[in-house]
Amino acid sequence: MKPVVFDGCFGWLHPAQSGTGVVLCNPFGYDALCTHRGWRKLATRLAEAGLPTLRFDYPGTGDAVGFEEDPGRFEAWLAGIEAAVERLRAWTGVERVALVGTRLGATLAALAAQRVGNIDSLVLLAPPVTGRRYLRELRAHRQAWLSTPAGANARPIADDEPYVEAFGFGLHGEDIARVSAVDLLRDTQAPARRVLMLDSTGTNLVDVLARHYESHGVAVEQGDFQESDRYFLEPLISNEPVEAFGRVVEWLAEDARPRIPAAHANVPPEPALALPTLRADERPVVFGHCFGIACEPGAPRAGAPAVLLVCTGASHHIGDGRFSVLVARRLAALGIASLRMDLRGQGDSSPLSETVTLDSIYSQMSREDAAAGAQWLAAHGHARVVAFGVCGGAFASLQSCAMQPNIVAAYAVNLQKFVWYPTSDAPQEDGYVSSLAYWRALLSRGKRTRAPQESTSTGRFATARALARRTLQRYWFASKSRILLRRWAFVGREWIARNTGTKIDAYETRALLRSIQAKNVQLRLVYGELDRGLEEARLLLGASLRALRPLPNVQVRVLPKLDHALYTRESRNMVMNDFVDWLLTGLTSEDELTSGAERRVMPIAERAPSCVGSPARG
Repeated sequence: MKPVVFDGCFGWLHPAQSGTGVVLCNPFGYDALCTHRGWRKLATRLAEAGLPTLRFDYPGTGDAVGFEEDPGRFEAWLAGIEAAVERLRAWTGVERVALVGTRLGATLAALAAQRVGNIDSLVLLAPPVTGRRYLRELRAHRQAWLSTPAGANARPIADDEPYVEAFGFGLHGEDIARVSAVDLLRDTQAPARRVLMLDSTGTNLVDVLARHYESHGVAVEQGDFQESDRYFLEPLISNEPVEAFGRVVEWLAEDARPRIPAAHANVPPEPALALPTLRADERPVVFGHCFGIACEPGAPRAGAPAVLLVCTGASHHIGDGRFSVLVARRLAALGIASLRMDLRGQGDSSPLSETVTLDSIYSQMSREDAAAGAQWLAAHGHARVVAFGVCGGAFASLQSCAMQPNIVAAYAVNLQKFVWYPTSDAPQEDGYVSSLAYWRALLSRGKRTRAPQESTSTGRFATARALARRTLQRYWFASKSRILLRRWAFVGREWIARNTGTKIDAYETRALLRSIQAKNVQLRLVYGELDRGLEEARLLLGASLRALRPLPNVQVRVLPKLDHALYTRESRNMVMNDFVDWLLTGLTSEDELTSGAERRVMPIAERAPSCVGSPARG
């Protein structure tokens, strides 16, 4: 596969030899983040079947130019699909083009196919037939999250606000009205010669749409998409819909034509697509088995370190809520270079691993990959690097501090584990929120603690059950016998290391933090007040984090109303504000620092964040 840039879009061309090409139309927002891995696998399967395939990010999404708040995003997405069709024809010489879309991407694909007018085949996977229904689903997803302990601190969004959001991705302003007005029964008649629809919504709207297309002479084939309930899940547990994708590939390949040899068709030669420029300051890069987007500002800030943005968990390099892209572009405006990267086997790195597990995310390989990202920055003129990560990315950033000499600081958000023990550290169903969040949910009157389809009594029972399990686990962890065993084991390892010079148990929490202090790395650990990672830190380092007192370079900061994955705009703003201020005031070696107005990224949080442990510097 080859990276491509066109009309403000960034994408990947999967070359093949056929007269029929395929354009994959991304779903929107969190759906696109969750399905990225499976979507890439579908593109690979199509190319292996002989169908050249182009997958890409719409303007204002993924790695493409622009922001979601920009006006006219919906029309820009339709224009992006039209441009993708034109580029696929030009680059590959295909005679026929098929569009494949899922969720809102299916709706966009149908609308774009109707506009283009020369689309041969159209595949619609779980398509929202009306935009109004889709907006209701987005609002329901956010409300379901608000009703869990994880979303307990988030601000509700009224239905009349010019913002509709779910899990960190939103629609804004007039685009909400534009989406709401969409009705495929009215807006499309015969978008393609033939259409395949796979759906499992349980409504009859897709059946009605199929009859509508047939009445206009379209050959329609329908089927179930039962695997969708395991596909539209968070990236770590999202499963490729093997049967559905197999049917899509077979259906498209059965009508594909061999491509006429280029010598006879006069097809222009394939352009040099290896490393295009996305924006004036952004370009895709490959180092080892890892992929990333390097951002090199035209006017670099003197004395500022570069920033390494490590992917979060199984999400690819754009980050939850597109946070890594937002940070990189804000830093570029301040003259600070960055690299947002996928660890090997993930995202757009090659080869793609068959699966991603917690053991692979928290593996030695991930630490080595993060260190390799810092080494790439160092090799390109950035001797000082600051590693940044959220959750699993925070773990890789923290661990790479001790092994990469060019990393001078690390900023870790909602770090769950300092060390990783595969047999005992797998998260439970209650996820990444602290026991305090469960107590609040349990005691608050009328507070629903699970998805809306469950009764309040069921939700309270589930909350109480999770809290009881937490209490038992904490009692076992804090029991006298276990504490004594851990203390004596730690003393023994310290004695052996001190007297023999042997490196014993490099992943032990306090030894790791001492090595970071000895390396003179600045470490800032940032937690939401209800995050389970803060509970873990207090369990390992003392309720008042007393173990950090001899480590002045290690700071812990608690930000109010910060959710785990930075799903809310308020959370992203708080972290971005804090990170940029810390970067400019504490880690930029220049005599004259920028003014407070320039340093401030977005409006300051409702109240000042609190610090515990070592005093915050900067």
